[in-house]
Amino acid sequence: MVTAAFVLATGTGALAAERADEVRGGRRLAERHCGGCHAVDKGPSPLADAPRFRDLHKRYRAGGLAELLEEGMLQPSRMPEEGSPRRHPRMPMAVLGDDEIAQLAAYLKSLEPPRSKGRLKS
Repeated sequence: MVTAAFVLATGTGALAAERADEVRGGRRLAERHCGGCHAVDKGPSPLADAPRFRDLHKRYRAGGLAELLEEGMLQPSRMPEEGSPRRHPRMPMAVLGDDEIAQLAAYLKSLEPPRSKGRLKS
């Protein structure tokens, strides 16, 4: 007989593995699209005034992760009818799919210190 605890533990393990895969995918995206200027690992950013990824949570209010990504770093899924999309003045605009955006958000959240986990919501 399968116990509820076993089912819960097995499901939790699968969720943790899926989450870890999502974070790893987000890290690869960060390295590919952002690593030329921003520090993805420990150490300084290649571009001196580009914030390190592990410090981004300090720059945005709680719930600001979506705002960070929409600040012009990602091409909007739907372009505005008039004018240009909002964009960061010094950054190229990355084109990512919904799954890739979720992976990048998971990676950014994984860099938050333990006391602020859950502070930024995508």
